[in-house]
Amino acid sequence: MAEIEDMKEAIKTAIQMEKDGHSFYKKAAAQTTSEMGKSIFESLANDELVHLDVFQKMFEDKISKSEWNQLVNSSKKYADMPIFPKDLKAVEGTNPDTNELDALRMGMDSEKEAIDYYTTLKENTSQDVQEIINEIIQQEKNHYSILEQEFNHLNKTGFWYEMDYLGG
Repeated sequence: MAEIEDMKEAIKTAIQMEKDGHSFYKKAAAQTTSEMGKSIFESLANDELVHLDVFQKMFEDKISKSEWNQLVNSSKKYADMPIFPKDLKAVEGTNPDTNELDALRMGMDSEKEAIDYYTTLKENTSQDVQEIINEIIQQEKNHYSILEQEFNHLNKTGFWYEMDYLGG
């Protein structure tokens, strides 16, 4: 019984982080002045929704569809710690891309916190749940890498670039 409860907590955590990540990246896209920046943030926001589908498939042999839907609609927050910031605030008096750089930095910090959280969570769960959490960690690492590449490029050149990630 403890194993299934651990799994449900892991699922709730993953769901809430993906929902918060989606919201964060949508806000970042709305506040970004660069069309390429909007495209990247929109793509990351869409990925968060895709991750929910991936997670559902990963867990489908563990819990029923109705249990999944119940967890998706649960309002319980994971560990009472927000991973993704609710607000994006511009730093006044800096270059025009400050909003983008700040959003990229906040996204990287959030993805890093999510990776750390999942890594800690994984240590206290069964092997079955650990395998699922490893998949989630890999998804978060991919997002971190995308954000880091854009941050480094934008910070050095002042311009966004189209990555293969976006189909370019």
